[in-house]
Amino acid sequence: MILKRSRPIVLAGLVLLGATVMLSWTQRWFTVSLNEGSSVDVLGSDAAGSLAALALSIFALVAALGLSSLMVRRVLGVLAAVVGGAIVAVAQSAIADPLRASGALITDATGIGGADSLRALVDTVNVSGWPIPAIAAGGLIVILGLFATLTAHRWPVPTKKYDRASTVVADDPASQWDAQSRGIDPTAS
Repeated sequence: MILKRSRPIVLAGLVLLGATVMLSWTQRWFTVSLNEGSSVDVLGSDAAGSLAALALSIFALVAALGLSSLMVRRVLGVLAAVVGGAIVAVAQSAIADPLRASGALITDATGIGGADSLRALVDTVNVSGWPIPAIAAGGLIVILGLFATLTAHRWPVPTKKYDRASTVVADDPASQWDAQSRGIDPTAS
């Protein structure tokens, strides 16, 4: 039963997960407390700026998946899985080293640059829960991309209803008139 409905599950799931990544990208990921008593709030857009582009590429993949043929759907499913993996890698990279991810903001706030100087300047780093939805959504995008690849043959094929018929129209005026009545352009060959 789930395989019969795999197309709407994949498309709706990818849209929802892409929106989750975008929402996570807009939230506060870190609060960096400095030795001097001040603090710097670091948004996901500062810590992992490429997440927005990756989420937008998921939205583009959804549009392409809905309109493509079987072979293209399989390729796009693999591509969605790769983008999901990139989302996970970017978010985990920011969590692994929050000082590197927020170094530009700390430098803007204090005027001090350099990795060693920033590490000496920072007292604590508090990580919020907002990177977790981005990582989870990226992992689920990988699964949905692979699911789309494996179930692409069960999806409906694009219709040929509006494709132009390749008919030959005779040269006599009566058959040309009849062809025009049927919507065929007798001048196109």
